[in-house]
Amino acid sequence: MLLPTVSGTSAAGCKWKNCCRRSWEMLMAPVSPKNLRTTALLTSIYQLLISHCALFLVLLGLAHAEQMCEVLELDILDQKDNGFYNMSPFHNDLRLQTAAQLAVATENLLYVLAGIAGTYALSAISLFFGVFKNRPGLIIPWLVVEFLLMIGLGALVFMLRDTKIVQLLGGQVPYFIICYILICMDYCKWYVIHSFYQSLRTMNKLREIATVAIPCPAPGAIPYRFQREHMYLGSNGYKHILTESPDGQC
Repeated sequence: MLLPTVSGTSAAGCKWKNCCRRSWEMLMAPVSPKNLRTTALLTSIYQLLISHCALFLVLLGLAHAEQMCEVLELDILDQKDNGFYNMSPFHNDLRLQTAAQLAVATENLLYVLAGIAGTYALSAISLFFGVFKNRPGLIIPWLVVEFLLMIGLGALVFMLRDTKIVQLLGGQVPYFIICYILICMDYCKWYVIHSFYQSLRTMNKLREIATVAIPCPAPGAIPYRFQREHMYLGSNGYKHILTESPDGQC
């Protein structure tokens, strides 16, 4: 009796499908329900470190810009008594005024960046505690700030397409590829946190607290207490916790 045989093309197709399926499962493993909270917690720690490093660098640059402005102001006041310059007083004053304007513009820009970095650092702190304590309300600020930041970065990429940065990266094509790869990576982080936020909201909607009245005991006996059943969606299905606290929490 002849057994049915599988052609080489079908076997290769099945192997290719299995390989694609395994690759997709490995790619989506960080956002699976089993690993979602761990991925979100690691992402929040990473964002906490990055935001504080960015804030430190901006504040360091701001302090340097303020010191530079003070030095330029002193140079402008003492330019007549300073014999270092060989140019005429008019050209010397014009050069110092131009440098002072550039320093003031740089200082104002760094003030704006410090405000943005400070806001982002506060939202990262809120994100960490929201993920760690399972509080979806604390995750919302980071989601909003990160979404606005991605939009701002996308607009900034187009604004800087004619600058020297493009030439340093080898042209507009490598520039756009590198920038949008970084924006896509940022979107992946936002998607992980947003998925965790949606899962927390789902668990809050599925959480029901039921108050069950126990029949009255006999006269003179110790009265029964009301118990509440706290239902929530766990890793292996629905779980129940019996508690006697007034708000139904453990």
